[in-house]
Amino acid sequence: MANVAVVGLGIMGRGMAENLLKQGHTVTVWNRNPDKALGIAQAGATVAATPAEAAARADVVFEVTADEGSSRAVWQEPDGILEGAGPDAVLITSATLPVDWVEELAALCARQGAAFYDIPLTGGAAGARTGNLVLLAGGDASGLPALQPVFDAIAREVRHFGPAGAGTRFKLILNALQVLHLAGFGEALRMAEAAGLDPHQVGEALLDRPGGVATRLAWDSYLTPPEPLNFSAAWAHKDLTYAARLADEAGQSHHPLLDGVLSLFSAALAEGRGEEDWSTVNPTSPR
Repeated sequence: MANVAVVGLGIMGRGMAENLLKQGHTVTVWNRNPDKALGIAQAGATVAATPAEAAARADVVFEVTADEGSSRAVWQEPDGILEGAGPDAVLITSATLPVDWVEELAALCARQGAAFYDIPLTGGAAGARTGNLVLLAGGDASGLPALQPVFDAIAREVRHFGPAGAGTRFKLILNALQVLHLAGFGEALRMAEAAGLDPHQVGEALLDRPGGVATRLAWDSYLTPPEPLNFSAAWAHKDLTYAARLADEAGQSHHPLLDGVLSLFSAALAEGRGEEDWSTVNPTSPR
């Protein structure tokens, strides 16, 4: 069993920490708001005072914070992960971040002689809670088998996409497509209502064709507002912003679908709906 640190106890980090404990790993956690660590402490985790302290206790460190700003802070501040990590620790970011920061972080870890992976997550809150995430890995593939006992506690599959930064590139592409699909479903329901069709009948038919995970998620959210949230509108906006940066940096200056759905979520945030589920941009079933 491994000594594992989880830095950041949002929906995903908390689920990961709980499942690592259930599988017998020694877990140290840190969260900016320490009150959020109380429950996981009662389950057997050690609560560190700083990210550096959490990293110093660990063979494997997962960072699962909200965005680029919080990620930079927990890695680079004087009491950050890089300050506390031992020479043999494996350092992993599982946050959804801009690629340029992930590549900068990979270089910082390399300078310190530490193994680094970017391993964003997919599978949502349910996957984190049940240990059925899919891990989207970038980094040296030869080091992944040694980490498998840790991965087995939190995920059903690991997919390797290439060197450091590749996992993040795929995650941004994945999230952009999922959000496009979600917003497209909402537009289809609006068209159905405007054309005089029964949206319930249309929604059930769309589950068959085109079907898929995103259609099911959008339809379930139409029928019953998710509680807890699947994914907030603010997080979707953040990921779309990072995806647009990726497209620009890759020389793809024309991405009208991505720009359109980003505008949709920008409007939701401007209207104060950032903390609502990302399905807030779609119609909801009349009660």
